[in-house]
Amino acid sequence: MEYRPSIQPTLSDAAQGVPSDEPFDAEAFGPITPDHLPPFARRMREAADLVWEQGYRQPFIRELGNGTLARERFAFYLLQDYRYLKDYAKVHALALTKTMDSEIMTFMVNVQNGIFNVESKVHRSYMASYGVSEEEMNAVRQSAFARAYTSNILSIAYGGQLVDVLVAVLPCAWVYADYGQRLAREFAGTLDSNPYKSWVDMYKTDSFWEGSAWLIEHIERLVEGLSEERKRELIDIFVTGVENEYMFWASAYDMHYSWKPEWDRG
Repeated sequence: MEYRPSIQPTLSDAAQGVPSDEPFDAEAFGPITPDHLPPFARRMREAADLVWEQGYRQPFIRELGNGTLARERFAFYLLQDYRYLKDYAKVHALALTKTMDSEIMTFMVNVQNGIFNVESKVHRSYMASYGVSEEEMNAVRQSAFARAYTSNILSIAYGGQLVDVLVAVLPCAWVYADYGQRLAREFAGTLDSNPYKSWVDMYKTDSFWEGSAWLIEHIERLVEGLSEERKRELIDIFVTGVENEYMFWASAYDMHYSWKPEWDRG
């Protein structure tokens, strides 16, 4: 199978942490795309490359792309993701308290609106087709892996600065956009008959990528003047988020609520 090549490990001076006195000029830089990233975003992406690429190759994503993923595994994922999105919305709500910038506040509100009025509808539609009621969706127990992920980003949202929060939510937006676009290209010939087509369709769009591009642009501005130590802290937040994305899908594929299957209480 053909995979999109990962970003090459050769780093620019900016990506290696060499200080730059020039502020990020979004207009001069041009559109931010997966193949045209500003320096700090590229640095974060390169730091997470190993788990990012292994994530795209793990069984859950491969089988989702070719349409063979077992319904019960996808249902497990959807239920956990439904719970996750509620906490993800809370993180964006907390970000509102860390800024007086109306543009940033509007973005955070729009993300919350998208979660409750777009993504949750897809979850409900799938769950209804599986015979799962909304009451059952709300009552599902959160897995240890999902709880570790949401507890981490919530703690950052409560105690961190605005830039920390933006970096913490970026992996979810960026990974989904990247995987959605890549799956759509790789499985273009069979996607119309794929039972998970609507999932891929939601995340493959340019409009969904725009959320990642917005976050990347604003993070790029906020890291200006930060020390190398502080930048490394932010990179660690980002890589941890990508690792949690990997574990979220891996635990859904194994249908594990706990670290060991014998601990699962269903």
